Amino acid sequence: MEHDGETLKGEIVYWSKDYRVELTSPIAAQSQNLHMMYMIPARFVTPLDTQPMDRVKDVDIVDESIRKLKLLFEQQFYKS
Repeated sequence: MEHDGETLKGEIVYWSKDYRVELTSPIAAQSQNLHMMYMIPARFVTPLDTQPMDRVKDVDIVDESIRKLKLLFEQQFYKS
């Protein structure tokens, strides 16, 4: 994705109840893990997750992960 004239590359590392965002280019950084309590009947997903689960809500994390990548870049790149 493009942000402030830079091409940002990153990855979403996730499990059903935890995820973090890793910025891989132009600099390396990673966000803190975000955790969902196990008692909540939901799971983190991306559009690649095509198998729904009975009585479990899917929480798409792509848009929030893009926002986090941009924030990671700004925090690291503009750090003085």
